[in-house]
Amino acid sequence: MSVDAAIERETPRALTGTLSALLPVKVSGRHYGENLARLDLLFSSLLHFAVPGLFGEILIVVPANEADYIARHLENWPELPIRLVIEDEHFPAFRRFTRPWQIRPWQRQQIIKLNAPAIASGPFVLMLDPDVLAVKPIAYEFLVQDGRAVLEPEPRTVHRRWWQDSAALLDVEPGLDRQGIGVTPAILSTEILTEVQSRLEAVSGRPWMDTLLTSYCDWTEFTLYLLAAESSGLLDRCHIWADDPAVPHRLQVDPDISIWDMNGASVEAVQRLFTAADSGLFAVVQGGTISAREVAGVAEEQFAVRSIPCEPFEESAGGGLKRTERVRTASRLVAQALYRLRRQVRSQLKTA
Repeated sequence: MSVDAAIERETPRALTGTLSALLPVKVSGRHYGENLARLDLLFSSLLHFAVPGLFGEILIVVPANEADYIARHLENWPELPIRLVIEDEHFPAFRRFTRPWQIRPWQRQQIIKLNAPAIASGPFVLMLDPDVLAVKPIAYEFLVQDGRAVLEPEPRTVHRRWWQDSAALLDVEPGLDRQGIGVTPAILSTEILTEVQSRLEAVSGRPWMDTLLTSYCDWTEFTLYLLAAESSGLLDRCHIWADDPAVPHRLQVDPDISIWDMNGASVEAVQRLFTAADSGLFAVVQGGTISAREVAGVAEEQFAVRSIPCEPFEESAGGGLKRTERVRTASRLVAQALYRLRRQVRSQLKTA
């Protein structure tokens, strides 16, 4: 698949009974070197477990300098409705905010997901990452019940700071005693995502992407999403919780079964993803915990894995990559401290 050919396929079309899926994919940087191998695992699992025709489009959002490299790899997946989306064409704010403390790939990937209404065709978008795997058969009615997408719950106390920082940006209460939302994979409504954008702009008086890229705190796409859904009254209309008796399958396996860090990383843990008595449809094997090759070795016992060899991506940063990342991290921490201090001062002045 050439980039030009992929771009030609970007004309949206109405989708009925199908889902859009969205994955930000990056291959440069110390933490992303195995992303294409993990993408092969995800795609292999979807081909095996997803009902044919479930996905109307699978949007792969990539940086412009990696587009040709990733497009060549995606040519090996002609069965899937893949559409390549170039960051530079839909996220101009990324070109404006390039200072070291403004470059945080984790939050830029979150902005990509928040901008799904601009690039996706359907009313609901399944948010995925390369470290996600399907582990059970998946049909549309497992994911969307009577026009309401399944939402995976998680206590807000798990990441209190995320909720507090997101609530401050939206000018709402964090509601730490209420039900929270789990992380990727998740099915989001484009209507609510549009509400997130509008609310951010109404509160800050600036474009929503600019606001997020210069708010040096721990907001996340999912905490912003649920808070905006609650404040707008759209939550019950667009979603049903995964623990509702009417929902036949959880969206995700129990978090204790997914692999999040080195402590729980082993071949046996990967085997448990497929054999545990759990109704979850997707699991996570966090990058950097266990190699993609080891995961593939276990997954091959469940379905055919298409592992595509690829040459390493040539990074322009060369030998200075680690040093560059350290500078960015240090700059970000300083910016975050200053941001929190200014916010605290403004809060004190308001109450004085």
